[in-house]
Amino acid sequence: MDYLSSMYIDNEMDLDEKRSFLERVRSDDAFYKETVELLVQEQLLRELPVMPREKAAATPWRTPVRTVLASCFKPLGFATAGFTAAVLMLFTVFQTPPPAVCNNRFVLFEPAAGQVELAGSFTGWQRVSMTRAGTSGYWEINLQVPSGEHRFAYILDGNRQMADPTLPASEKDDFGGKNSILKVEKRL
Repeated sequence: MDYLSSMYIDNEMDLDEKRSFLERVRSDDAFYKETVELLVQEQLLRELPVMPREKAAATPWRTPVRTVLASCFKPLGFATAGFTAAVLMLFTVFQTPPPAVCNNRFVLFEPAAGQVELAGSFTGWQRVSMTRAGTSGYWEINLQVPSGEHRFAYILDGNRQMADPTLPASEKDDFGGKNSILKVEKRL
């Protein structure tokens, strides 16, 4: 089969190739007859029902390019759609909601301290200054704390670390100090 006939049938010609093709058809009767036979065969192939892959593999006919491409990309399209759906489900359906945030009041009785700060897992271990409550010796602060288990400590006068004496649970930290363990539960 001549490549010009094949390119003509598959509509893959530029203008120069189309001109060459027409000149050859006009001047060569054998080429003209071969091209017409190929067109008839292509028309018959396009009218055939789609066969299962087993039968198509056994058929010695030339498979049109579009059919081959469609059979390659259709499963890829289904796989892409399935993957996209799975990713969307992961980011929407199975996302755990953020922990509930509760207002928590921290109070410490330390009348001799000139400054009291609080640092914990819920502040990113950044120190937050507490406010002296009058002249009573109490220091206090209200903070939004997410539900869950947290570690924290009070820092007195900028250098002395102290666990909350009103909480029973505490643990030693990696720096020789002691942290309180606070469990915050979602309140209704």
